Amino acid sequence: MNIYSERLFKEWSQHGKIIISVDYDSTISYWPSIENKPDIERTIKLLKLAFNAGAYIVIFTCSHVDRYEEIQRHCDELQLPINAINKNPLEMPYGNHGKIYYNINLCDRSGLREACDILEVAMYGYLGSKQNKNIDDVA
Repeated sequence: MNIYSERLFKEWSQHGKIIISVDYDSTISYWPSIENKPDIERTIKLLKLAFNAGAYIVIFTCSHVDRYEEIQRHCDELQLPINAINKNPLEMPYGNHGKIYYNINLCDRSGLREACDILEVAMYGYLGSKQNKNIDDVA
């Protein structure tokens, strides 16, 4: 694990949940400024797995509130559960005034492939550690 995957793995292990912020356009929905369909498909698949592994998913977009219904509908069509749009998914002492709190951000403008790599390594590490813990509890 690299240092970023290790940090995310430790946070997930410590809290049992993480918050993933994810951009909308060109990250989970096609936008004509870049042709990155394979990255979008990978991101969606990874987010579904992460949600099932115990992650909150927050759409973090600069889109106007008028697009929130469209964003929610798109996520529903993808069968991608989301917990919130542009706000923290649970009550927190910080991240309530503009920038939400997140453990990792997936965005086409800030290293989407690299962020997905970090998330994937941390998630499989977390799931593996839970599996080993369950085996140890039974033994």
